[in-house]
Amino acid sequence: MSKVIFLATGILLSVSFAAAASPEPVKAPTDGWKLVKKDDTLELYEREVPGSDVIAFRGEGLLEAPIARVASVLLDDPHATEWVDSLEESKVLRKISPLEFIEYNHIGTPFIMKDRDFVTDVKIEIDPKAKQVSLRYKSVDDPSGPQTSYVRGDLIDSLFLMKSLEDGKKTSLRAEIHCDPKGSVPKWIVNFFQRSWPADTFSGIRKQLQKPDRGAPPAAFADVISQLKF
Repeated sequence: MSKVIFLATGILLSVSFAAAASPEPVKAPTDGWKLVKKDDTLELYEREVPGSDVIAFRGEGLLEAPIARVASVLLDDPHATEWVDSLEESKVLRKISPLEFIEYNHIGTPFIMKDRDFVTDVKIEIDPKAKQVSLRYKSVDDPSGPQTSYVRGDLIDSLFLMKSLEDGKKTSLRAEIHCDPKGSVPKWIVNFFQRSWPADTFSGIRKQLQKPDRGAPPAAFADVISQLKF
């Protein structure tokens, strides 16, 4: 499952993840990113986006797993509900190419709110020279998207950027999200809850990596994962 998605504990979706070693984040221009917290496991950033009431969030940290296994967890839609909080369903709607697909995600919410769902275009980029692979998500209006009674959210931009380190034994991860759940939820509440997304995401991924029966290449992306031998 391409899990970037998404929102925040109690309102939409929260992905978890807690790394155990000192982070060696993938370096990138700050471009307005503000460091708001740093410890031995994670660096957390925020960025205001011109023209948007919702804040973008980023987490950077180190995972004790090869890049192919990390990517396998992120692309494993059938088991995404095990580590993405409030996720009811995640599935690939159609493949556009080996490195691009349309994904659907349904997020459960408290009974006083309508559930949210997302139809996203996911692009995979592999850079063997830099030992990197990225998954970038953006909401799209695609004919394969199901008609539902849920509120269709807008994943404006989201990214998982992985870099292989230490002879392929560890992976540096940068996780970013800029998401508007739409509906009548005040944006200050959205920002409050989504602020926990990077830390929750790192915690969830790490827990999934600790399961011996998880992290195998999902069948739909076995050819892609086989290229990540760096």
